[in-house]
Amino acid sequence: MVLDRLEKTLGLPPLSEITRTLEKVPDEKRLKAIKSLLLVAERVSKSAPELDKVVQLVQEINSMPLDKLVQLEKVLKRVEKVMKLAPKEVIDFLSSLKGE
Repeated sequence: MVLDRLEKTLGLPPLSEITRTLEKVPDEKRLKAIKSLLLVAERVSKSAPELDKVVQLVQEINSMPLDKLVQLEKVLKRVEKVMKLAPKEVIDFLSSLKGE
């Protein structure tokens, strides 16, 4: 009762609304995984511009469970290694297949 009057007097949103909003904020472990994943995705997209679908992937990251984010990070790191080691001719060939 007192809390309701205080919220109304000060023009604050209900405490339950604030709690729901705070529950939606990712925890530290999830934020670190997202940051790491974004860094890897950025490096991959710079070294392989034909991977424009990385942008779509990044847009879906926030809705993914933490274990899926970790798995995706591992896959992107492997892709990055392959792109670094692959001869330019192979990368050009794979890029040309995208247009077909």
